[in-house]
Amino acid sequence: MKLKEALKDALDENELTKLIKSYDVIGDIIIIKNHPELESKKEIIAEALRRCYPRVRTIAAVPLYAHTDELYRTRDLEVIWGDEDMETTHKESGCSFKVNLKQVFFSPRLSHERMRVAKKVLPDERIINMFSGVGCFSIVIAKMQPRTKIYSIDVNPYAVEYMKANVRLNKVEGKVIPVPGDASEELEKLEGVADRVLMPLPEQAYSFLTLAVRGLKLDKGGARGVIHYYDVSTGRKGDGLFNVPLERARDIVSSAFGDSLRIEVEEKRIVRSVAPRKYHVVLDLRVVRMR
Repeated sequence: MKLKEALKDALDENELTKLIKSYDVIGDIIIIKNHPELESKKEIIAEALRRCYPRVRTIAAVPLYAHTDELYRTRDLEVIWGDEDMETTHKESGCSFKVNLKQVFFSPRLSHERMRVAKKVLPDERIINMFSGVGCFSIVIAKMQPRTKIYSIDVNPYAVEYMKANVRLNKVEGKVIPVPGDASEELEKLEGVADRVLMPLPEQAYSFLTLAVRGLKLDKGGARGVIHYYDVSTGRKGDGLFNVPLERARDIVSSAFGDSLRIEVEEKRIVRSVAPRKYHVVLDLRVVRMR
């Protein structure tokens, strides 16, 4: 049963128009966004969700216009029904991810994107994941392509500890290497080691792009590597949506490396909508050394 249908007798017509119908089911926890005008109705909404998902343990709400912590990417969550404990285990693509949603970033809405990237990885690749969180991208890759090594960086110490636990849980020790610390500092130690770099931090990835390029193994003319570059774009759907992120990426690379590198686009796609006419997008950039 859909949430709106479950609430048709509990909310009036005006309230139903303000209901945020989408929500995330993460393990045995449900996360909803709640419109400020429905603040007094959150327990009623939670009860409807509980009827739809009888095995759920916790339902938590985040305000519609909630602030997301810039460094750790966490949000203020309020438990509106059930257990206060926000730790759970989420299953996806044959992997299990242990998370605590008050301490770390996790989105089940990226499951397709994680698998899409994993399918592109070739045997024996060396990969840098600059913003790994609890290790989801890295672990999905390692399970799909066992002959690889992924250096998985994150600045959030809670995320790193959960990443270590998830590496053990999914039996990918030695393939996924958790690296605690700031990507801007850790990339200096990983210069020139990678065939592929992941940058799943749309709001800030552009500021790290030069470091990502330096992480690639581009030691001679003709050498090439791939960067999965995430950005935020606004406008209508269509090719024009990618123009600004691509131009910005090319300008950054050109300013840092001149004409020694060429940028080609392997693939571009919308990852998800985050607001009206505002999208997280990804550009799979092939970086080629010209000389």
